Amino acid sequence: MVSKGFLRVAKVSDIPPGQRRLINAGGEEVLVLNVKGRFYAIGSKCTHLGFSLLTGPVEGTVITCPNHKSKFDITTGKVLSLPAKVSLPTYEVKVEGQDIYLKTL
Repeated sequence: MVSKGFLRVAKVSDIPPGQRRLINAGGEEVLVLNVKGRFYAIGSKCTHLGFSLLTGPVEGTVITCPNHKSKFDITTGKVLSLPAKVSLPTYEVKVEGQDIYLKTL
């Protein structure tokens, strides 16, 4: 049983490896990504000018903003290249059976 404080946001089959989904969790838009079967959740907007990361390319665990090319580590949210200077928020994800849970915000 998943711990209290987690919200079911999707099924594993909803986000196949290499895919992502925009989730509204507690009024926040969160990007949930499946990287080789492991799920990560990050803020959905680049911290540079607030553009969506939904279509940003992902290589390994690095997502690139499609607009100004800032790069972020999706495991930590850390900025890897300018122009962004502020890290992305990250959110705890748990998988139980076929369900994906996100720690409530």
